[in-house]
Amino acid sequence: MSRGQLETPKADILIVDDTPANLQLLSKMLAKQGYRARPVPEGSLALAAAQAEPPDLILLDIRMPEMDGYQVCAHLKSDAQTRDIPIIFISALDETRDKVRAFEAGGVDYVTKPFQFEEVLARVETHLTLRRLQQQLQDANQKMEQELALAGEVQASFLPRQLPDIPSWQLAVTLRPSRETSGDFYDVSLLPNGRLGILVADVVDKGAAAALFMALSWTLLRTYAAEYPTRPEQVLSAVNRRILEDTDASQFVTVFYGTLDPLTGNLVYCNAGHCPPCLVHAQDNGPARVLPRTGMALGVTQEVAWRQETVQLDPGSALVLYTDGITEARNEQRAFFGEHRLLELARANRKHPAQGIHDAFLAALDDFVGDMPQFDDVVLMVVVRDPAGSQAQP
Repeated sequence: MSRGQLETPKADILIVDDTPANLQLLSKMLAKQGYRARPVPEGSLALAAAQAEPPDLILLDIRMPEMDGYQVCAHLKSDAQTRDIPIIFISALDETRDKVRAFEAGGVDYVTKPFQFEEVLARVETHLTLRRLQQQLQDANQKMEQELALAGEVQASFLPRQLPDIPSWQLAVTLRPSRETSGDFYDVSLLPNGRLGILVADVVDKGAAAALFMALSWTLLRTYAAEYPTRPEQVLSAVNRRILEDTDASQFVTVFYGTLDPLTGNLVYCNAGHCPPCLVHAQDNGPARVLPRTGMALGVTQEVAWRQETVQLDPGSALVLYTDGITEARNEQRAFFGEHRLLELARANRKHPAQGIHDAFLAALDDFVGDMPQFDDVVLMVVVRDPAGSQAQP
C-alpha cells in the first residue's frame, strides 16, 4: 500500500464527552489503533451524528450539560436506526446505583474515570467483536428465514391448487402451518378408476426436517395411490417399505387415506395411526361416528399391516378429517381443544354445507385458542355428499 492510500478503519467510534481533554485523548489513542474516532462535546450533537451516520460503537460520558448520558442513551435506544449500537459508559460516577442505571438505560459496559486506555481499548474490542458476531447471526437468520419461506412456497406447490369439482359432492380444506414449512399435508386426487383419493397426514416432527420428510411422503403416497387405486392397504404398505428402505431418518408419518366412489358414496380407507375422522349425517341427531385407527404410523417397522375398512357416505353425510393441531390446541388456561369438543362441533353443524362446517370449525378453534400462539400445524378437510334430490351450495 502506498503512503497516499488510506487504510480502511477497523470501526467507526463516536466519542461523547464535554471534557475536551478526554475527547482529545480518546480520539488520538483510538485513531492510532486504526479506528475512526468521531468526537462530539454534547448530547444533542451526539444524537445528530449517530442518526446522520450510525457508528459501530459509542463511548458516552454521563455528566454533561443540557442532556446527560442517560438521556442520550435512552434516545438512541428508542430509535430503530440506532438502538442496536453498543454503548459503553465512561464516567467518574462510581456508585453501584449509577452503574445499574447505565445498564438499565441500555449500556453494554461501564468504565470509571480516571480510565486506563488499555482497559478502554479491551472493552471496545470485546464489544465490537460481539457486535460483529451479532450482525453475522442476524444475517444468517435472515438468510435462513428467506430460505424457509422459499421452502414453504415449494412445499405448498405440492398440494392441490384447486379441489376437484365432483357432482353431488362438496369439498373444503385448509392447511395452517405453525412455521414457514409444515409437517402436515393433504391431498385430493382423481384416481384412474374414477374414484377420489382422500389423504390427510402428519409428519411427527417440526421444522425443515419434517418438511423434507413431508415432501417424500406426499410423493410416495401420490405415486402408489395411482398404482393401487382400489387398495389403500397396498398403498400404505408400499409407502412404508420405501420410507424404511430409502431413508435413515428416525421419523414417521400418520396417515388417513381412503378411496371414495362418488357414484355410490362407498369409502374404502386405512388409518395409519392418524386422528380418527368423524362422520355425521344431516338427518341423524345422534353422536358422530369415528373412523378408528387400523394400524400404526408409517416409517416405524416393516413388520406391520393395515386393516382396510369400508364406510358408506349416504346423501347428507359429512366427513371431517383433521390433524392433531386442532385437538391438541391449547387456550390460555392450558386446556386442550380435545376430541370431544370436535365431535360435538361436527354434530352441531351436520346440516351445513362443507364450507360452512369448515368455517365453523376454524372459528371455534380461533375462539378457543384466543391470543395463544399456534404451536402445531393444522389441516382440516370436510367432505359432504349433497342431500338426496338437492344440489347444496357451499
